[in-house]
Amino acid sequence: MKGNCTLILFIVLSYYAGGQSSPGSQCPANIDFEAGSLLHWKCFTGKTSVANNDNAITVSTSMPITGRHTLYTKGAATDLDPYGRFPVNAPDGSGYAVRLGNNINGSEAERISYEFTVPTNANDASFTYRYAVVFQDPGHNPNEQPRFIARMLDVATNAYLPCASNEYIATAALPGFQTSPVDKSVKYKSWSSVFLNLGAYAGKRLQLEFTTADCTRGAHWGYAYVDVGDCNVTASALYECNPNIASFTGPPGFQEYKWYDNNFSTVLGTGETLVLNPAPKINNVNVVVIPFNGFGCSDTLQASIYPMLPLADAGPDTLICPGKPVSLGTPGASGFTYAWSPAINLSDPLVAQPVGTPPGPVAYELTVTNAESGCIDKDTMNITVFQPIAIGVSPDETICEGQSVNLHVTGTAVEYLWSPAQGLSNANIRDPIAIPQQTTTYRVVGFDGHQCFTDTGFIKVLVNQKPRVNVGPDIVQATGTSYTFSPVTANGPIVNWQWSPGNDLSCTNCATPVAAVKKNVTYYATVTNEHGCVATDSMQIRTFCLNTQVFIPNAFSPDGDGVNDVFMVRGKGIGQVRSFRIFSRWGELVFERTNFLPNDPAFGWDGRVRGKAGPPEVYVYTADVVCENDLINTYKGNVTLLK
Repeated sequence: MKGNCTLILFIVLSYYAGGQSSPGSQCPANIDFEAGSLLHWKCFTGKTSVANNDNAITVSTSMPITGRHTLYTKGAATDLDPYGRFPVNAPDGSGYAVRLGNNINGSEAERISYEFTVPTNANDASFTYRYAVVFQDPGHNPNEQPRFIARMLDVATNAYLPCASNEYIATAALPGFQTSPVDKSVKYKSWSSVFLNLGAYAGKRLQLEFTTADCTRGAHWGYAYVDVGDCNVTASALYECNPNIASFTGPPGFQEYKWYDNNFSTVLGTGETLVLNPAPKINNVNVVVIPFNGFGCSDTLQASIYPMLPLADAGPDTLICPGKPVSLGTPGASGFTYAWSPAINLSDPLVAQPVGTPPGPVAYELTVTNAESGCIDKDTMNITVFQPIAIGVSPDETICEGQSVNLHVTGTAVEYLWSPAQGLSNANIRDPIAIPQQTTTYRVVGFDGHQCFTDTGFIKVLVNQKPRVNVGPDIVQATGTSYTFSPVTANGPIVNWQWSPGNDLSCTNCATPVAAVKKNVTYYATVTNEHGCVATDSMQIRTFCLNTQVFIPNAFSPDGDGVNDVFMVRGKGIGQVRSFRIFSRWGELVFERTNFLPNDPAFGWDGRVRGKAGPPEVYVYTADVVCENDLINTYKGNVTLLK
């Protein structure tokens, strides 16, 4: 079969209680051969060949030719096909069938066609044809093989309808074909059905045609049987309300059937027939029909069991304000009676949509009865009369300037409105976060969601000012010195001081600590006022180390008089002397000490050279000094040893 498409149409099938669906309109005259002739059908004969590497069938009109356009009546003497041994008339078809072609060689081709107009108001136009095929299979190329073609032509556009045009070739792997028990070279397919949905072609002129063709080489044959009927009836249904059973039958000729509920959310069953026990309380049942591979297109049909099946819909359960009217039910339909219970506080208990004004909670039951069948259905609507609401709020809050607080409401409200909205994370939620800039009283209104009742609450948020502290600008100062802080504060009184880091400070909880300047450091002062509010400021002290911070004399007299007897490194703001070396004028190292603190005579030179008093002369020294800020300075000079 050539062509592939998906055509989705909606065919509404009518049902009535306890019986089969009413038939559609009549078929076009004699399209089903029931006149016992080929009246209104056109007959053609011709040849088949290969042209441009494609199978080409050329026919011309002719009178019906017995043996090439053969009409069979059910119950005829010859009632079985000689190769397939199946009936020459469709068992479930009409009283007549036509055989196109024969078992005579000669590259012959036969065709019959029928032209008709689809009624303009026939949105459910359809019909079913049945076919059976018998082929010799010579094993030639596909374009040379015997074939059977069923097509539907749009006369106005001269285009074949893709979902109604099928081609069956002898060598095609078509489902259902078997090998003849009489002749192994013959393949046959017994009677099968094809359903054609023409709803999309209302008002159009269409032409149905069937064609058979032999092998193009002329030595092998093929023929087919055709029966047309069942116009405009796409499915049938049976419905019984006692017991409550609905049976549905899809159109014949498809490989798969999938039945769905009205919104395609639930699969109800598969197969050509669907039985639902109990019948569903839904308006529509849908069936998706899927053809055999290569045998046409999928289709979607919709069957409605309403209005023959009562469908009670009392409406959704609801909440109302006291004394507020409410509409019950849904719009009614003809052929049904309606009754509500209890009838009290209803405008009319015998209509589909009465108005109720119940003073308190009530459950109204709706009973819908089909006037013709007596089938009934029931549904209930529960009405709750809303009651006043009450909300509670959290206690008043006290915060510091810039802080946030979570406001909280309890109670039965479902919607909220806070005011003023400034400073709130969201003015329409139960528990917003508030960051007010000043003391604010917030008002919250709770709503019940049904425009019946409200309740109001208030929360005051007291905002205390944060203290202010300024410990001064950053400074640069020499190591070995000290610095006294003199911070300035506001929004006090200040009840607590906290300085960090605490290293090298005279105190950490006083207002004016003294810092021993050693290294680069940033000091933080955190203050707390009487409201518990906190503020912080910082100062950075950057350090330096001067040459003047180190003193190395240029002469000394190691004579034991206790005055200037030792030559050593003196200074302040010095972390360590890494090395101290002394050389004679000849370059001889006479003294060396490493890694010691300054101002310590134990690490000074007493004037001895190799254990004896050195001669009085000029000596050379070098000193590598590490300041307390970790900077390294190197000092060089001369020193005179005096006697």
